[in-house]
Amino acid sequence: MSEVQGEHVSNSVLDSQIKSATSNLHFFLAWVLFACIYNQLIYFFYFKSFSIPYTIWLIIFTAILLICFCFTLFFKKSNQISIFNLDMWAQLVCLITGAGLAIGIYTVLQLIPEHNPEVKDIHMLTLAGLMLSIVYTFAIVFLSQRLRYFLYVFLPSASAIVLSNFLFLDNTPDVFSLIFNIWFGVLLICALLTHKMYRRLGILNSHNKFYLSESRKHLMESSLLQEKLKNEIEKSKEIESQLQMHNQLLEQKVIERTYDINKINDRLQHHQANLDFAHETAGISSWLWNIEKRTIEISGIKYGNQVLHYQSATDQINEFIHPEDQENYRKELRKHLRGNTERFEAHYRTKVKDQWFWIKDIGRVITRDPKNNKPLKMVGIFQDIESEKKAQEKLKLASNVFNQVAQGVFVLDNNLCFLEVNPYFSELVNIPPQDIISKHIFDITKSSTSQLSQHHADITQTVLLTGQYDAEVTEEFISGKILTLWLHINAVRDDKNRILNYVGIISDLTERKQNLERMAYLENYDLLTDLPNRVYFNLQLHQYLISKSKILSHFSIIRLNIDRFRHFNEFINHQTGDEVLKEVSRRLKYTCSKAVLISYLNNDDFAMIYNLNHSHYTIQQVVDQILEAFEIPFIIDGQEHMIHVSLGIAIYPNHGRQIGSLNSHAESALTEAKKLGGSTAYYYDNKPESIFGSDIELERDLRLAIKNQDLEIYYQPKIESKTMQVSGFEALIRWNHPKYGIIMPDRFIPIAEMTSLISDIGKFVIFQTCKQLKIWHELGFDKLQISINVVAQQIHRGEFLNFIDQAVLKYSLKPEFIEFELTESSLLDKSSHVFDLLDQIKDKNFSIALDDFGTGYSSLAYLADYPIDTLKIDRAFISKIGTRKNNAIVDAIISMGKTMGMKLVAEGVEDIEQIEYLKKQGCDYFQGYYFSRPLNSADSTQFLQNEYQFSKIK
Repeated sequence: MSEVQGEHVSNSVLDSQIKSATSNLHFFLAWVLFACIYNQLIYFFYFKSFSIPYTIWLIIFTAILLICFCFTLFFKKSNQISIFNLDMWAQLVCLITGAGLAIGIYTVLQLIPEHNPEVKDIHMLTLAGLMLSIVYTFAIVFLSQRLRYFLYVFLPSASAIVLSNFLFLDNTPDVFSLIFNIWFGVLLICALLTHKMYRRLGILNSHNKFYLSESRKHLMESSLLQEKLKNEIEKSKEIESQLQMHNQLLEQKVIERTYDINKINDRLQHHQANLDFAHETAGISSWLWNIEKRTIEISGIKYGNQVLHYQSATDQINEFIHPEDQENYRKELRKHLRGNTERFEAHYRTKVKDQWFWIKDIGRVITRDPKNNKPLKMVGIFQDIESEKKAQEKLKLASNVFNQVAQGVFVLDNNLCFLEVNPYFSELVNIPPQDIISKHIFDITKSSTSQLSQHHADITQTVLLTGQYDAEVTEEFISGKILTLWLHINAVRDDKNRILNYVGIISDLTERKQNLERMAYLENYDLLTDLPNRVYFNLQLHQYLISKSKILSHFSIIRLNIDRFRHFNEFINHQTGDEVLKEVSRRLKYTCSKAVLISYLNNDDFAMIYNLNHSHYTIQQVVDQILEAFEIPFIIDGQEHMIHVSLGIAIYPNHGRQIGSLNSHAESALTEAKKLGGSTAYYYDNKPESIFGSDIELERDLRLAIKNQDLEIYYQPKIESKTMQVSGFEALIRWNHPKYGIIMPDRFIPIAEMTSLISDIGKFVIFQTCKQLKIWHELGFDKLQISINVVAQQIHRGEFLNFIDQAVLKYSLKPEFIEFELTESSLLDKSSHVFDLLDQIKDKNFSIALDDFGTGYSSLAYLADYPIDTLKIDRAFISKIGTRKNNAIVDAIISMGKTMGMKLVAEGVEDIEQIEYLKKQGCDYFQGYYFSRPLNSADSTQFLQNEYQFSKIK
């Protein structure tokens, strides 16, 4: 009976192994196909190309696998195939798979390196090992129940890679080959152990079935005996003794079987320990999800053995899975639970001991409700992939740094040939990467001279001997690009200090050198006009003054300023202003070709130096030539413009022997020329002379001008500091003399004061200004305020109040829009008449401003005694902002005015630095040439309409 039982068990185990292995054979084929395709993708990812031999093998092998896969599914579904045929078919498929893998290994290790020299043996051995590891792992899972199936796959393919280590892979490190051999040995041992475990489990199962059958037989026999006992009472003793004997036999058998079962359990525990060790080594933990009971049993080294209970799937996901990974987890799990996928697989982070770890989760539903196909149980494994994820992140970071760093990075082999370059390197040298790789480091440069070739040889020798190089080089590349570079090369060594390769970095110094040259140019030249700047002008002037040469013992400085330049720069546009400067520069270069030096100082100021030792021309001829040249219209942006200039002349040594005095005198002369209305020249030494003739003649002409209304009111805008918008204008009188042109008030007002004409002029100014203010208000500028200058004589003559009352009434103006500016000289007489007059002005709701505060007869008593609303800081202080003492004065005036509740107006503002400083200190209004020169009524109206475009000024 024991022999029959053994034969029955053996056949039963064999049949069970064949059925189980063949039922999983199509899964194994699918994973083999996946491993091959995955290997191809890895190869393409790292080497950016497809290998023809490997691709051909993959196509053929894929076709064979698909054919085997289809037939296997057919045999699996067919119930007419015998166990023997199934066994033969499975052996054939495994043998074909093993042979195909062996051919693939040969292709990877031998043919790919022949077609792609960039590929190293170690790379291909890694690819082959990865592919076989995946295949063997799933062969153990699906085929180890029938050992010969596994061996038919394992022996051909493993033999191929082992033989290749000895036949082809000469450059592969021995340690690496040994690791592969050990790994394959471990896999083989795992397969053997798994097979033994499956076989013992099968035997145990068969034994249990046999014992169950025997037990049932004994029960039937017991029943028969009982029946016989009832029917044959006379034989009861004999039957009883037989029953006792049988019971003893049964007890003995139970004891024996119990002993066998315990031994089997011990072996199972041993095998389970081995399996746990294998899982621990691979970072794998198993789980069982009882969906119906809502429990999850987890076992593994990282998680321990635990049973988790949950109320809902949402609680389970929220508790164990990282929030960012929950959506993908739900998606994959839902697809599998609905039967859309063969198995569930997801990568996500899970929390273990308050830390997040990456895991790979693979599972499958094993039990479904037969009524509605709902899943009841699901099993699977976790695999710890935290280290792989970190390695991937490091590789990705290194790749990003390599590809995005703004320096040329390259890798060389031991022969200093390029293995890899980053995109910046290729872009910098203007050579495609494919034309760089595998070439020597100096094959991409030109060695046009023997000296350059020797230099390259020296660098090569230095790198090979010392393993490093660090220096500046200038190279012409085969692309034609010439670069100045900082070249840094360093050797990369292994643990035994052997050089593996070289890593180099190049930094482009070309732009820095060009910038240094450009900075040197910009230090001495203006970029817009291409003329020497103020620094260069003063440096050259200093050289002329200290030079002992007699060639420049007598010369002149001509300062030139463009009249109404702000009109071009602001009222048209800044681009037009720049074009004006360029055209003026070109015309000066052409007209002043005999000048020793032509310079552009700043804004709209130029300067020329002429040598007067020559007798070929006089300075007056030069001046006339310049003025005549600017009578010719300029064509700018397709339009014709008339541009006039003012000239100021100082002569060395007549007007000074130092840079400061010469420049100052030339600038003073230029200021006088501007006062004359522009488009003229003024000599510094002509200043004492009167260009108008006698005061008697001037008085006569002034009376006639008042009668004929030849006087004209100009308006200079005042800008509010907070909004930088026009808040009002200051009215300034000009005399348009038929002979002398525009005469400034500082020339004719003193004569008017001495001849009682000041009252007529004051009345004219008040009425004309109020008339213009009314026009502006009607145009929509209804918040504009006008400031009118008042001299001391107007206050004392007694008609002032009548004039302002008449003007306000005539033009229907509100007094708050009119401000009167008094000079400090007007307040010298502290009589009750002055106090009463100012109080009456304030009672009428007019504003009072103190003009030119801080100069002349300045006294703090004025601020306390008189009802002053506004302080105007004199231009003498504003022009010197930037010096410590002057800044202190300006700060004190502003602080004092603010403390007393007054508004502050800065006069003579000419640059942005002054504006920024005054804003910071709290000045309320600005006035000066930075914004606009004084304009006539038409131009000032145009200024408001064209430049600021607002309907209401706050």
